[in-house]
Amino acid sequence: MLRLVTRFVLAGRKEEVSPARRMVVDRVRAWDVPLDDATADTIHLVASELITNAVVHGKGPVTVALYRRRGSLVIDVLDGSPAALKTSCAEADDESGRGLTLVDFLAVRSGWKSSDRGKHVWAEIALPRPAPPARAVIRRRLFAGLLGPEIGVRPESLTLAVA
Repeated sequence: MLRLVTRFVLAGRKEEVSPARRMVVDRVRAWDVPLDDATADTIHLVASELITNAVVHGKGPVTVALYRRRGSLVIDVLDGSPAALKTSCAEADDESGRGLTLVDFLAVRSGWKSSDRGKHVWAEIALPRPAPPARAVIRRRLFAGLLGPEIGVRPESLTLAVA
């Protein structure tokens, strides 16, 4: 089940893109999601591409909505243009035209739909799941070698289990 967590509106100017993509990552971190660098970079890049496309190819104000689903984040960007998305095949020396391809590659799912107010372009990104606290402590001790023969775990048995 999707749950709206945050929504903010931009005027639709290019100089708003950089602060907006940082705001997306900051809002997700505020949910106490344990973001690793790779996931934060993915969120940053996907948000940047979706917001930039809305500003450059859309019209009017841009609404960015963040939805949380168990294990994922959905970034939904609404712009005032009802025009369908155009994917292109960028040449090696082209400076643009790869954004939606990158979004498709990085996102679990992505798409767009028409709206009475324009179009929604969205992408769903997998979020890391936090380990339960007790399990995390046992894991740290296990890999630090602090759990020993008294509970039946020997380094050799781990090697055999992995091999």
